[in-house]
Amino acid sequence: MFADTDFLFALIKDRDWLKDKAEKIFKEHEGEIRTSISVIMELGHLCKRFNMNVMEVFAHVFELIEVTEETYSICTQAAVYIEKYNLTVFDAFNAAYCGHDKIISSDSVYDTIGLERIRLEK
Repeated sequence: MFADTDFLFALIKDRDWLKDKAEKIFKEHEGEIRTSISVIMELGHLCKRFNMNVMEVFAHVFELIEVTEETYSICTQAAVYIEKYNLTVFDAFNAAYCGHDKIISSDSVYDTIGLERIRLEK
């Protein structure tokens, strides 16, 4: 079973119009539910929009739904970049996926977190 963003967000938020139904479904299918990086990225975007702590929300999601070790690692590193360095969600995930490789970009935000950047600009 695959969880979309609205399902996970309803479970995480204190109050949500979908919360009761989401909790019922979760209880019925606990341990059978999976999700994707794109859903977690969207959750990160919603956290920024609603001024929620990304690290805490991601941690809560990982308590509810099992993810691969790679997904966990990428998401937690992205959360650090979002919370500590105020990167956008997409820049944070790009940086997390990049790891220790060089990144090709015109965006200087990657310099602030110590990534080696191959500059596109002149």
